[in-house]
Amino acid sequence: MSYLKLVFVFSVVLASVLGQQDGHQHDGHLNHEQHRVNVAVYYESLCPDSRAFITKQLYPALQGNLSKYVNLTLVPYGKTTMEFKTNEYEFTCHHGPNECYGNKIQACALKLIDGGRRTEGLGYNKVATSFVNCLMEKASQKTDPNSYPTKECAESNQVTNLNIIENCAGHTDGSNYLANLGSLTKALQDPLKSVPTVVFNQQLKAQDNSLAQSNFVKALCSYIQGQKPNECNGVDTIKMSLGLLVIMSLITKFLN
Repeated sequence: MSYLKLVFVFSVVLASVLGQQDGHQHDGHLNHEQHRVNVAVYYESLCPDSRAFITKQLYPALQGNLSKYVNLTLVPYGKTTMEFKTNEYEFTCHHGPNECYGNKIQACALKLIDGGRRTEGLGYNKVATSFVNCLMEKASQKTDPNSYPTKECAESNQVTNLNIIENCAGHTDGSNYLANLGSLTKALQDPLKSVPTVVFNQQLKAQDNSLAQSNFVKALCSYIQGQKPNECNGVDTIKMSLGLLVIMSLITKFLN
């Protein structure tokens, strides 16, 4: 068989494999809302373990089809303590005052970006979540309010109300928003034992929390009911492997 014919056969088979894969990805449930898993993440803005979880486990998992199966709640408070003084809450944060500022920035962002509304078709606000991921990725324990990467992250994630968010963080509104997150945290566990803490469907389970931090996709998939997306069962890898085996078989046949 000529080289051109061999290339044609290769292209046809590969297109067939990819077509089957894409078809499976879009069949089944078109509306995933009833299959969404409630995921709450209790964390701190300058905590190294929180940064690792959000930037290496949670956020990457939300970049594909799994994003449609998650109702996400981000709670940037962690092991912070609070006390009401002179008409305003005062906070003592696990990693110092700079973390309190970071927590407030994130609390305000989650409340004020698109009014805290979910992005259509998703169980969370995509812009706010991307903004938080950027902040977690670029900030460190050495980051102070003057060097906090709000501007950079706002520009890269199309956050248009950064001035309002920053004003909120320095205002009683920011303190009140953070206090509300503190109440959510205390209702879960008082005091919070580990940061981050990942909770599925309002049930705090040590095994789930531990698994989520090393393999969030696996932990999430164990809660998805009905037909699971390809990310949960390795269908993509299996189909591609079978497709490549077919292609290699054809190539071997026509070359002999």
